[in-house]
Amino acid sequence: MSGSYFPKCVALSALLVLSVGALDTFIAAVYEHAVILPNRTETPVSKEEALLLMNKNIDVLEKAVKLAAKQGAHIIVTPEDGIYGWVFTRESIYPYLEDIPDPEVNWIPCRDPGRFGNTPVQERLSCLAKDNSIYVVANIGDKKLCNASDPQCPPDGRYQYNTDVVFDSQGKLVARYHKYNLFAPEIQFDFPKDSEFVTFYTPFGKFGIFTCFDIFSYDPAVVVVDEFQSTALSTPQHGTTRCPSSRLFPFIQHGPRPWESIYLLQIPTTPACT
Repeated sequence: MSGSYFPKCVALSALLVLSVGALDTFIAAVYEHAVILPNRTETPVSKEEALLLMNKNIDVLEKAVKLAAKQGAHIIVTPEDGIYGWVFTRESIYPYLEDIPDPEVNWIPCRDPGRFGNTPVQERLSCLAKDNSIYVVANIGDKKLCNASDPQCPPDGRYQYNTDVVFDSQGKLVARYHKYNLFAPEIQFDFPKDSEFVTFYTPFGKFGIFTCFDIFSYDPAVVVVDEFQSTALSTPQHGTTRCPSSRLFPFIQHGPRPWESIYLLQIPTTPACT
């Protein structure tokens, strides 16, 4: 296990060598990120301002991805809210959201960025995965338009979801998960109509994915292991308010069947430190 700090206490990156899946072993990286936060406001900023803030955080994530890949990692898990923060109203988070398609569309945003509209964040994450030949797990916001034909459609005509995305080592979108068990302060997001059980395959095993508070509920945490036979789990989470330190290493879970030989990769978000 090795750690690496970036300037101003922004991150701790840990590498773990795990024995599971088609390969004899694989290396997983988890990255604790001190988020550069937007100014607290209930007034939505422009799409350009939102992208500027998100790119600042992705600039930091890029360093972690490159470092992890250089050290031989096959996958890196980044934290919940790590690209734009968490202090939002439903209206103020909207400029930070993108339309995230179903992974069945077979899409590499880095090669075809305009296929699903304006998706610069997905494009950049895809390119990070592709250019560094590493699986990237990230947390961003999804938006889905709806209308009166849907009796559950919110009054503003859209659903907003706390969303995990996974890009494979070729930059392809291979997983999308909408957080089901929202924490009380997450007023900016909608609950999905149904719990999603999302898995993705890699050369080093089958992964399940869920987000932070989901781990305390049967759906989807237990189901994705018990019924979908995942061998490893990746779970971005929003965590401590402390600056990253050597005490905050990822949690690796071993347990009784059906959890036997299950690896849990999780890492929290922290506010930016000085």
